[in-house]
Amino acid sequence: MKKHEKDQSRIIFISKDQRNIKEYKISRVKLVTYISVFLIVFLGLGKLGLDFLVDFGNNAKIKTLERTNAVLEARLIDMKDKINIIDTRLTQIVDQDDELRTVLGLEKLSSEIRNVGIGGSEYDYESVDQISGFESTVNLSEQLTNLSKLERTVKLELSSYQQLLETFQDKQDSIAHFPALRPILKGVISSGYGVRKHPMLGVYRHHDGIDISADRGTPVYATADGLVTSAGNNGGYGKMIQIDHKYGFETGYGHLDKMVVRRGQHVKRGDKIGEVGSTGLSTASHLHYEVLYNGKHLNPKMYYFDDKILNEQVVRN
Repeated sequence: MKKHEKDQSRIIFISKDQRNIKEYKISRVKLVTYISVFLIVFLGLGKLGLDFLVDFGNNAKIKTLERTNAVLEARLIDMKDKINIIDTRLTQIVDQDDELRTVLGLEKLSSEIRNVGIGGSEYDYESVDQISGFESTVNLSEQLTNLSKLERTVKLELSSYQQLLETFQDKQDSIAHFPALRPILKGVISSGYGVRKHPMLGVYRHHDGIDISADRGTPVYATADGLVTSAGNNGGYGKMIQIDHKYGFETGYGHLDKMVVRRGQHVKRGDKIGEVGSTGLSTASHLHYEVLYNGKHLNPKMYYFDDKILNEQVVRN
């Protein structure tokens, strides 16, 4: 066999019925070359196809992300505007808080308290902002920092509001329990507060209240909300009612002809509690009225409005 025939390869094709046989001779070098070229072309086409599929998928994802990014950017711009609006409104609330504190007699929150209440570390999302591709008007770090400050401001104002509400309720309650009503609507002060000559004993002694002369049976009213602590005979004061008005105030109503309340009963300002009489050490029908604060007697005339129309309105209501 010749040398060149040894370097050749044969490719034999046999038909299905084995009648036709075709034989092709090709050198081994050419065979290896053809196979190599085929594999290179096949792999190259496969890579191109794979790259196309990957690029197609990535492009679809990029377009989706771009649409999402555009929506997020619009939302962030809208959120920034809303943050500015909320910040403006909170500034107004802070001003109203200061005004209410002045009205209620409370000290305004100092700048130190407000700074401690709303201060805090700032967010650092600078790298995220750069990667996001948002416009310069959209600063995620700034918005997150402002939101955090707004949250703390709201908490501080809620705490302040609770204090204001409690103070207001206490003020309203204390006003209702303040003895500001004249105990009888008609009558003349026949004896004032202070040292006087006792009308029956004839000696000088301190008069702990005022005497208001009025006809027997004239209605006597509670001068403020309170709790009846005593209703009965009380020595020289005759039939007497005593009321505890909380916050240190007490009132007493002596020489009554009739009592229409009992011990332990709660009364409101303007409620009828009895009628003028002359029981006890008394020379004529009148009301002995006294006011105490923390156990100390005070001049009752300083603790009611001597306005007939105003007093009548309170009693009617």
